[in-house]
Amino acid sequence: MRNVDHKVEKESSLGLVVKVQQVIDFIVLGELQNGRKYGKQIDQIITQALDGVGVNDSYLAQRLKKLAEKGHATSSWEDDNRYNRYYEITDSGIEYFKQLQRDLPERVELALKVYKLFEKTMKKYN
Repeated sequence: MRNVDHKVEKESSLGLVVKVQQVIDFIVLGELQNGRKYGKQIDQIITQALDGVGVNDSYLAQRLKKLAEKGHATSSWEDDNRYNRYYEITDSGIEYFKQLQRDLPERVELALKVYKLFEKTMKKYN
C-alpha cells in the first residue's frame, strides 16, 4: 500500500452521480406529460434525446414496469392488440418528475466533474 502524504476528505459519494434509471425516468415522465406514449415511441424519444444513445429494450421495459408499480404511470394494452402497450403519467408521476427536476441538476454537475476527473485518471495509466 502506498503512503498518502495528506488525507483527502470525502465531499460526496459516487452513489450520488446520476444513475441511468433516473435519466430514463426523467425523459419518460417528461414526455408522458404531453400525453400517452407507446413503449416503442418512448424508446425512440430516449434515443433522439440522447443523440443516438439508446437503452436496452429489456431494461426500458423494466423501468416502465417499475414506474407503473410505483404508481408513477399506468400501462394499458391498446384494444386486443398485445403488441402495443401504452403508458400515461399519474399525479404521483408528476410529483416524482418534479423531484427529479430539483435533484438532477446537482447530480449532473457532479457526474460531469467525476467523468472529467476520471478521464484524467485514465490518461495517467495509459
